[in-house]
Amino acid sequence: MSDRSVFVFSEELLNYRFSSHHPFNQMRLKLTLDLLRKTGAIEDQHIVAPRMATDEELYLVHDPNFVNAVKLAGQGKLKGDTAEGYGLGTEDTPIFANMHEASALLVGGTLTAVDQVMNGQAEHALHLGGGLHHGFRGKASGFCIYNDSSVAIKYLQEKYNARVLYVDTDAHHGDGVQWSFYDDPDVCTLSIHETGRYLFPGTGNVNERGQGKGYGYSFNIPVDAFTEDESWLDAYRTALTEVAEFFKPDVILTQNGADAHYLDPLTHLSSTMKIYREIPKLAHEIAHKYCGGKWIAVGGGGYDIWRVVPRAWSLIWLEMIENSNSYGSLPQDWIDQWKDKAPVELPREWDDPDGLYPPIPRKPEITEKNAQTVEKALYPIRTSKKSETV
Repeated sequence: MSDRSVFVFSEELLNYRFSSHHPFNQMRLKLTLDLLRKTGAIEDQHIVAPRMATDEELYLVHDPNFVNAVKLAGQGKLKGDTAEGYGLGTEDTPIFANMHEASALLVGGTLTAVDQVMNGQAEHALHLGGGLHHGFRGKASGFCIYNDSSVAIKYLQEKYNARVLYVDTDAHHGDGVQWSFYDDPDVCTLSIHETGRYLFPGTGNVNERGQGKGYGYSFNIPVDAFTEDESWLDAYRTALTEVAEFFKPDVILTQNGADAHYLDPLTHLSSTMKIYREIPKLAHEIAHKYCGGKWIAVGGGGYDIWRVVPRAWSLIWLEMIENSNSYGSLPQDWIDQWKDKAPVELPREWDDPDGLYPPIPRKPEITEKNAQTVEKALYPIRTSKKSETV
């Protein structure tokens, strides 16, 4: 087991909870950590507690008026019409007590991961409480209040003078991070997501390439609904390999939403655990090829918290520590621990069974369309590379 990786966690991360009925449920953090413990893949020495982000750190990305509004909302002191102007008190992002403190801890957890890696205390750091990629400068959105990834990238730039490659494999477009750095040539964003024709936030088109000096540093691969493993992985491998070679980052930050899975209740893709095996594997390779191993990974979406998220997120950590104990049966004691609490039958194996979903009639059409999308997204760097060899 590698001792060059850290896992950022504390029970306080579970305080980011909108309501008992809201789909964003941080219990998935606890389920994942317990699965890793019962797999024998993590020890107390690997776990680092998150810290609170300071107001000044939040201001790297967020408007001070918005931060103040979040504080007031969490104290029950923000009027309804004012709250909605900040994206608070909506169906997606309800107000809850002490929401500033809970949100600032998530941001601080990602900054803790950044410092661990950039100070040389670890090569890789995983903070599954982070990945809230829909937060904007002055507005909450899509279950996200503060945008920990955007703050972390700005922090990486200002404290460590780093060029950052941000890779987002959530089923939803990483809009908040993209727009935060849309005109910045020292941040390259790559988002592979379900097309916005059917899914929030409706952005992430191929032609969103950046603006000003940042033009050409934003890459989007919107895959079609019902995309399956092979097509999804072809897009991911091709895009990440070519974008990394084009940008040559100092550090890689990956957002690991686990909602592209067929069982996820909020999305329309048809992938299985196969993609969650490959996503961290290639990210790991890219980190060592270009970044001296510097890899920070955060969580994100993922709303089947019992059958999908614990397995998918455990595979990130197992890749970081180069542990291959992720095949065959899940630990029986993990199943026994949670089966009476779960509203669904828990999986028995690390991998999904064959026949998880019915055949997709449009598979050839979807596969061809996704290949064309990748071609369009990567066309500028491919033509640039071709012209350099002429």
